[in-house]
Amino acid sequence: MKVEQLDKISSLNGFSKNHQNHYKLLACIQSLKQSEQINEAFIRQIELEEISETLINIYGLLQNLFVSIDALYDMSRITMDHKYAVNLNMNKNLHELKYIRNDIVGHPTHRTYQSGGVGFSTMTIDQTTMRNLVYETHFFKKKNHEIRYRKISTLDLIKDYSIESNQIIEEIYNYLTHETKTNELSDMALQFYEILVLDTFDYSLLQKIKTFYQNTQKIPKDSHNRIMWRISLLEMLDNWKEKDQDKKEYIRYMKLQQAAKLYEMTSIIENRAPKLLELSLPELLKSFYRFLKEDEGRLKAISTLHDFDHPYFSSDLDHLMLECKQHSKARKLLNWLKNQSNEYRVYTIGSSLQKYKSAQF
Repeated sequence: MKVEQLDKISSLNGFSKNHQNHYKLLACIQSLKQSEQINEAFIRQIELEEISETLINIYGLLQNLFVSIDALYDMSRITMDHKYAVNLNMNKNLHELKYIRNDIVGHPTHRTYQSGGVGFSTMTIDQTTMRNLVYETHFFKKKNHEIRYRKISTLDLIKDYSIESNQIIEEIYNYLTHETKTNELSDMALQFYEILVLDTFDYSLLQKIKTFYQNTQKIPKDSHNRIMWRISLLEMLDNWKEKDQDKKEYIRYMKLQQAAKLYEMTSIIENRAPKLLELSLPELLKSFYRFLKEDEGRLKAISTLHDFDHPYFSSDLDHLMLECKQHSKARKLLNWLKNQSNEYRVYTIGSSLQKYKSAQF
């Protein structure tokens, strides 16, 4: 089905042959078709036992999946003027893929991280097969040495990629063939934000936005589309209850932050310039930003704090907690983050920490 849909998208290529996007779209489609063939060839070789042939197949699979994901992002940007159809980080295996690919295919002998550490990876050859890639990565940061072991099912990677890419391609095709001209979506999103400012979470309006978007854009209910994801973040935040007043204020801020992002994204979909929405920072965040301002070298450590699965999430968080012993509010915020086990909660707190450079405090 995917190849058929790609052919249909190719036939809808409305760019002039003098325009670079005409050829960029064709390149994306060709890459995605080749990806299908490579994945099928890998599966046909799944019973291979010769290690040298196994390794070249695994290397090829990882690189192929990485190229294919880039093609999905580019095709979404070219055809829809945004990348909201693509949200592969919502799939655990595909989210891990970027770390796996970089560790093994990209920089196994010396991988540097923004937060200041380096990593070295070695494959466990006697345990690696066509079905399972097994390797370990050694992380060094200052005097700390951490070893992380991974075992990855190649068939799970292929299956998850196939599910997600089929859905994205279908969504792009639906957009090209059922585009609707309306301002209703962004108007509703702005209304939701304005009601939220008054401390009322209008759940029925949020569901109306969700249903309207699904129906007009023909979005599958199980899609990881970024608009749908933002709505799920808002639902999560509304159900997140805390007794502490500082934390309650912070949750309110995160709700407004996600509602503002939803309004911005729906405006972009409808080719409208969104209004500038200014948010007042909660006291915990102001205190944390003052802590960063003391030493902006600490900024390197906040880049991972929105990603629960990042190899340096825990070590960067622990580093900042050691640094902020004299800052009670900043320490309170980081402790709160450290105690979260839900990746959605980690994302909403962690991503809000990263607005330092654009914040007024």
